[in-house]
Amino acid sequence: MSSGHLKRLVAPRSWNIARKERTWTTKPMPGKHSLEGALPISTILRDYLKVCDNNREAKIILHNRDVLVDQRVVNKPKSPVGLMDIISIPKIKLHVRAMLDKHGRIEFVPIKAADSKWKLARVENKRNIKGGHTQINLHDGTNVLSKEKVKTGDVLQLSLPDLKVKKVLKFKKGAQSLIIGGTHVGSISTIMGEETTRSTKPNLVMYENFQTIRPYSFVVGEKKAMISLPEVKV
Repeated sequence: MSSGHLKRLVAPRSWNIARKERTWTTKPMPGKHSLEGALPISTILRDYLKVCDNNREAKIILHNRDVLVDQRVVNKPKSPVGLMDIISIPKIKLHVRAMLDKHGRIEFVPIKAADSKWKLARVENKRNIKGGHTQINLHDGTNVLSKEKVKTGDVLQLSLPDLKVKKVLKFKKGAQSLIIGGTHVGSISTIMGEETTRSTKPNLVMYENFQTIRPYSFVVGEKKAMISLPEVKV
């Protein structure tokens, strides 16, 4: 089997796929997200959105340029899709946002057409460049140039597909945060404060009834969350 495939039984836990129906599944191309944090678009079309029955049909849909990720056409079956990415299939008026469920698995939340024109992206690091601009590196692997004053951990609301900064969501007390790892993964809670650690370990972020490390906190709103969680499936 080619390196483009992966045994379903050993697929990342973040993939909510049937593991015993078939032996193999498609492996996403290296790209914006890590293997653990991404799914190939062909798998999403078939196993999640149910718009086709097999890989051959997925390839036809992609070849017809019917699928957009972050408002840009994708036509490669292994194109990776991860947290906060927006998938649109305009022909059938389908728009979804990639989110995490309570088990840390990638799920897709239906959104309105207007909400498919923006996404949230977390600042991972930044550097100053000529002209007074800052190059900001984001969680999904994209880089944007901006004159906005941002810190690591802040989140940008970006217009799509041009990636212009619409709003900066500051990492601060009172902000709404999506927990993207640990015991409370897939929940949204209010940041109560932060405890600086003096070691190489990440800082701790305090919430109402728990605490978690800073990398597990993804700001999704100021006083109210701008996004919705996946519906809990019984």
